[in-house]
Amino acid sequence: MARFQLDPDPAWDLCEDRDGVLTVELSWLPDGLAARLTEIVASPALVAELTAAGLTGFSTAPAAGYFREDSFVEPGTAPPELVRLVPGADPGADFAYVERAGLTVSERALQILRAHCRRLEATEL
Repeated sequence: MARFQLDPDPAWDLCEDRDGVLTVELSWLPDGLAARLTEIVASPALVAELTAAGLTGFSTAPAAGYFREDSFVEPGTAPPELVRLVPGADPGADFAYVERAGLTVSERALQILRAHCRRLEATEL
């Protein structure tokens, strides 16, 4: 089964946990999947499609974003709804966070991700 290492949209510079909510300071409107190191967020539409397809290896948690004054968006742009995506460690699941490789996915997951993401880079392992 083919596996792919992902390099998602790095849409923010700062994130913090605020009472259990991953809060990200967005630099621009993020792709359907965006990440910095181990912190990953996704659009609710992407999460719904991943769940409907029965993909494995991830859970979700609350997330929120906000724009800085100097973000690359029009003034007054509302931040998008976000969901925290928490991958597991099982390399046989559709999603896994693997030591030294980072976020990896199955071919099935990659097909769905590509439909939601413009800036997603994937490398076959």
